[in-house]
Amino acid sequence: MSLEHQQIKIAFNRAAKQYEQHAVLQKEALERLLERVDFDAFESEQGFQPDTILDLGCGTGWSIEPLLKRFPDSRIIAADFSENMLQQISAHKQVDIRHTDAHAIDVHAGSIDLLFSNLMLQWCDEKTVLQEIKRALKPGGLMHLTSMGEHTLHELRHAWAQIDDKPHVNHFVPANELADQALRQGYEEVIADSELITLTYGSVVDVMRDLKNIGAHNTDDKRAKGLTSPRVLKELTNHYEQFRTEAGLIPATFELVYLRAKKSDREQGLPLRIKD
Repeated sequence: MSLEHQQIKIAFNRAAKQYEQHAVLQKEALERLLERVDFDAFESEQGFQPDTILDLGCGTGWSIEPLLKRFPDSRIIAADFSENMLQQISAHKQVDIRHTDAHAIDVHAGSIDLLFSNLMLQWCDEKTVLQEIKRALKPGGLMHLTSMGEHTLHELRHAWAQIDDKPHVNHFVPANELADQALRQGYEEVIADSELITLTYGSVVDVMRDLKNIGAHNTDDKRAKGLTSPRVLKELTNHYEQFRTEAGLIPATFELVYLRAKKSDREQGLPLRIKD
């Protein structure tokens, strides 16, 4: 595991207990992703009833109940690399809670009917994770996921750019690049699109605190280390003022990217991953 990836894991482990009360965006993204799954199920001529669902990056398990409501006969593998997040999930006879990394998913090849992943991919190496998902999917299996797009937190990025040239906001991959990556890997029926969601806060400090409470830290190796000084925070607040709304609130924009793809019916699963 890279140092950056290890830092992300530490951040999510620390955020586990307060995650649910702060993760407003994650809840909204979940509802919108479920709507995409519903549409696929409605459009399926054979009737879409997955035997096994992999909820990759399941966090504290928000997706489990709505997925079982839609697919009451399915088995769900709730997988995450944060042990503390997984500890928040209640036991259920149809749910297998699994501690695993998305870059090397601990499932058999060709064993998953539906891959469901809400706001995890942006913290990963996208190419590797998409390859792992494809390995895990059965021929004809579906992938539905969300990620963050390139316009996420553009207000915060712009405000920081007035202060220095260090990366203070993570770089996120555009929707078209994710789609191209999926197509290059041989996925079929690839659909990628995005939409903007704006949350509002009382201050810049509230924005940064909310990001911290959901584990969404800046993990760029070239980022500024250490705490932000009061002087710099005041300067950052001044530069952010241009975005303040008429209602007196501070906006934070997130670009929500959707990626839907299918593994070819003709393609067999790759060999089972052997652990070192």
